[in-house]
Amino acid sequence: MQWSTKAIEADRPFGSWAEDLADAFVQLEPRKIAEQPFHGMISRADVASIQISHVEATKHVVMRLRSHIARSIGDVYFVNLQLDGVGRYTQRGHVQVCGPGDLAVVDTTEPFEIANCRNFSLFCFAVPRQLLPKTLAERPRFRLSATEAGRALSRTLAGHAELCLRSEQNSGISTFGAQHVVDLISHAPGILEERPPERAGLSVMLSMMLDHIDRHAEDPELSAVGLALKFHCSQRYVHKLFSTTGRSVGEHINGRRILVCTRNLLDHAHRHATIAEIAFNAGFRDISYFNRLFKRSSGLAPREFRRSMSPADSTR
Repeated sequence: MQWSTKAIEADRPFGSWAEDLADAFVQLEPRKIAEQPFHGMISRADVASIQISHVEATKHVVMRLRSHIARSIGDVYFVNLQLDGVGRYTQRGHVQVCGPGDLAVVDTTEPFEIANCRNFSLFCFAVPRQLLPKTLAERPRFRLSATEAGRALSRTLAGHAELCLRSEQNSGISTFGAQHVVDLISHAPGILEERPPERAGLSVMLSMMLDHIDRHAEDPELSAVGLALKFHCSQRYVHKLFSTTGRSVGEHINGRRILVCTRNLLDHAHRHATIAEIAFNAGFRDISYFNRLFKRSSGLAPREFRRSMSPADSTR
């Protein structure tokens, strides 16, 4: 489902935005911060019992008033992941200021104000109260951008949101993503307090480590040792997590690197790169080891693979 502002007129400075907000979320009152043309877009996916939305808009304020609440039903939290801009959230006398990568929580059963003082984008997760810890709103600001573990959690959460928005509604993939969204949000306080990872939940920590591998596979130092240092846990715990996947840490890392090399061997933009350059840029240190892994994966040595897929370029 998608909404975009329409028919902005002198007596309706936001056009259809108030109606769009009500349709996509709950009844809210938009107010201008500055006199400038307004534009806003919302994309939403309803998955299982939660709603995941992507919002992009010109800077403005939205308010949830007592009159809105009196006419509403439902009991949900809005958990917003800021992507761009800066948001100021005010509820129950508490103020949360969130930059890119930070989380904010508001309770839709009580009045609140959200002021985005710059043009912004964010993910909004509408989650029924009973699915989240009772204490979540007691610490309404989650500055995930402040720590490496928090940044990893933010990236993983954003990845699951993208997965849900891009997948077919109520598909197995989107349902899987939605379940992880709730799990990740539930464990945000523990991650930020840097409690022992065992208390953060196996699936959350594993998801963040796999995301880290996907983003840093080209680092030749990436290993179980590096993951243990990055996520403040023991090497033994890292190996315990990965044992649940049926593949070791090294197998996950090398699998990602082989995938990158395979793509680059097929990519015309890398046609002048040697096999060794492609392997080293992907994080491999030993070209013989890379050749063995690649042949085991594809059935062909890298040079043979490139030649067979690009017959016009057989000089490598």
